[in-house]
Amino acid sequence: MGREIRVRRWAFAGVAVAGMACGAAPPGPPVPSSSGDPAGAPPSGVAPAAGRPPEAAAPPAPSGAAVAPPPAAPPAFEVPPNTAVLHIGDSFALAGFAQALRPRMQEHRVRYAVKAETSSYTVTWASRMELLVANYQPDLVIISLGANEVENVNPPAHAGAIRRIVKAIGGRPCVWVSPPLWRKDTGIIDVIRTNSAPCRFFDSDALVPGPLPRKKDKIHPNEVGGARWADAFWAWLMAEHLPPGEGEGDPEARRSPWALRPSPPEEHRSRAQPPEGTAQRDGTASGEQVERF
Repeated sequence: MGREIRVRRWAFAGVAVAGMACGAAPPGPPVPSSSGDPAGAPPSGVAPAAGRPPEAAAPPAPSGAAVAPPPAAPPAFEVPPNTAVLHIGDSFALAGFAQALRPRMQEHRVRYAVKAETSSYTVTWASRMELLVANYQPDLVIISLGANEVENVNPPAHAGAIRRIVKAIGGRPCVWVSPPLWRKDTGIIDVIRTNSAPCRFFDSDALVPGPLPRKKDKIHPNEVGGARWADAFWAWLMAEHLPPGEGEGDPEARRSPWALRPSPPEEHRSRAQPPEGTAQRDGTASGEQVERF
């Protein structure tokens, strides 16, 4: 009997040693706690934390693809203080146009002189320009003339006066601003367009959104119309301004802080002249076209 008990003890010891050699046994079922919940479970009334959804991975950039830099902002318009701008014209210059330009000029501390007379013409100012330029020494000249000549029976006769005005400016930056027409002209705008170089030409009918609100005379812009006209012109002037450092090869461009970009070829081309590159039809082709229609 004693020998049998000793044999059994040695058998149990062997089983224990075998278990230790093979590793720990897998965990058994959870032991209920005193509250009845499985061991390790969160307290009752507390919801288990929601699992965080996997974050979407950003698509990889194509290998070798160049990342385009953001577009460069246009340079801010800057002129030194105390520059001088001379603005000559007829009654259209005072039809809300110069009034809306003045605060912009004052913002840049510009000495803005407006010399405008009602019922004046290109021939009226041609003889005065040289003295005005000598007195004011402007860095920029704005010309608002032509409104009183839209019904002229011989517009080409005023070409000489237009060229004389431009010549008196003496190479300074200048812009001839055509009047926004209220009726079809007899040709003065085209004469101004083709004779105002090297001044830039601002075509109000093409560049100002219309129709402009007018005064009771149905001719002059009213305050709102003049302000809209001035807004379009100022935006154009800022876009055409030549920033410092550009145009270094042009000595005229460096002489004034109000320097403007060169005129594009079409700016001073007559409206009656076909654009460059337009195919010219010969007489035979024109005759065939007449026959077809």
